Amino acid sequence: MINLSLLSHLHGQHSAECHLDWTRRMNIAIGAAEGIAYLHHYATPHIIHRDIKASNVLLDGDFKAQVADFGFAKFIPDGATHVTTRVKGTLGYLAPEYAMYGKASESCDVYSFGILLLELASGKKPLEKMSSTLKRAITDWALPLACERKFDELADPRLNGKYVEDELKRVVFVGLICAHSQPEKRPIMLDVVEMLKGDKEKFAALESDEMFKSTQVGEESSEFISDEKEPKQEIENV
Repeated sequence: MINLSLLSHLHGQHSAECHLDWTRRMNIAIGAAEGIAYLHHYATPHIIHRDIKASNVLLDGDFKAQVADFGFAKFIPDGATHVTTRVKGTLGYLAPEYAMYGKASESCDVYSFGILLLELASGKKPLEKMSSTLKRAITDWALPLACERKFDELADPRLNGKYVEDELKRVVFVGLICAHSQPEKRPIMLDVVEMLKGDKEKFAALESDEMFKSTQVGEESSEFISDEKEPKQEIENV
């Protein structure tokens, strides 16, 4: 029986009484990744969800994750690299190529899952309000800290320092590479699952990626999102 969405536990009305200890967060990350990997690689035809976000990950009484709400899902025909469609989804989770051009692919779900991983690790929302018109993306906050290996600043304060640093590093680095602005740089979900589960070879290659060698945010990063310059396509706001 499904209990509450992940969103309710991360940002709900009683979020100060968060029941998500680190072990549960890791299990949720892996469970959700396995669910999306099934859609992308084992379902016939392959399915893109198009609305991966915290409120669409449901948790049962044992805090096991289940990806839900397939209202925006699309089938990917055999041999197709993407489908072009009207943009549906939630601001903050949308891959750039999808938000701007309506090009939906498995890689768009990977991007959204990367944002979800950062949210799960830090307890922060995908977009942080900086002023009345500007919001900062979670990636732009997290990347410099990850490059400087400041994991204590990346961890959700409600964890009270009770986390496994190697696992937190794994979640943050995988989240950031999944949310890369260039879709060709993002991993596939099968590799995401393996890295989250502790594949040392794949994670070592990830950790040495150029993305994590500089504290400068990349030129293609959004840095700040203006409420006055949101994508013109129809979207569902947070």
